Amino acid sequence: MALQAFRREYTHHTERIHSVGGGSSLRDAMLGLNDGLVAAFAVTSGVAGAFSASKIVVMAGLAEMLGGAVSMGLAAFASTRAHREFYRSEEQRERDEIRRWPEHERDEIRSIYRDKGFSGPLLDQIVLHITADPTRWRGVMMREELGFGAEVMEPPLRSALTVGGTYLIGAAVPLLPYLAVEPSFGILISALATIVALFVVGAAKTVLTARPWWRSGLESMMVGAVAALVTYSVGRAFGTR
Repeated sequence: MALQAFRREYTHHTERIHSVGGGSSLRDAMLGLNDGLVAAFAVTSGVAGAFSASKIVVMAGLAEMLGGAVSMGLAAFASTRAHREFYRSEEQRERDEIRRWPEHERDEIRSIYRDKGFSGPLLDQIVLHITADPTRWRGVMMREELGFGAEVMEPPLRSALTVGGTYLIGAAVPLLPYLAVEPSFGILISALATIVALFVVGAAKTVLTARPWWRSGLESMMVGAVAALVTYSVGRAFGTR
C-alpha cells in the first residue's frame, strides 16, 4: 500500500508537474481564463441587477470583454518584455564579471556546488567543466545565483496573445446567456455556467500548483461568486429596473 502511494506521488510529481516545465504559456492561459470569467461575471451581474434590457447587459459585457482582453494582453506583453530586458542586463553583467574577475566568479561556482554537497576531486572536476566554457559558465550563474529559468525567454507577443485570447474565451462564458434570454433569467444561466467554469479552471490550475484539485476549484468558484454577488447587489440597489 505504501509503495503504491509512493508510486502515485512520484508519477504525479515527475509527469504532471515537470511535464509542464516551461509552463509559462499554461500559466498565462490560466490567468486569462480566470480573470475573464471573474471580471465579466461581475460586470454582467451588476448590470443585470440594475437594468432589465438585454441589450444594455450585452453591451456592457462586450465592452468589459474587449477592454479587459486588450488591457490584460498589453500588461502581459509589457511584463514579459521587461523581464527579458532585465535578464539580458543581468546576463551582460555576469559576462563582464567573468571576464574581469574570473577567479572570484570561479569561487562562486565552487561555493554553489559545495552547498549542493559536492567536495574533493569531484567538486574540482565540476568547477573545471563549467568554467571551461564561458557560455555554460554564464548560464549556470544565471540559473544558480540569480534564479532565472528558461521561461524568461518566452516571446512577449505570445504571452500577450495567450493572456488576451484566453481572457476573451473566459469572458464569453458569463456573457453568452444574455444573448438568448432576458436578464432576469439570463443571470441564473450565466451564474451556473460561470461557477462551473471557474471550478474547472481552478481545478485545472493544480497542474501547476499540485494543490488538491477540489480546494483550488472551490476557491476560484467562491471568488467569482462573491464578486458577482457584490456587483449584483449594488446594481439592484442603485439600478433603474
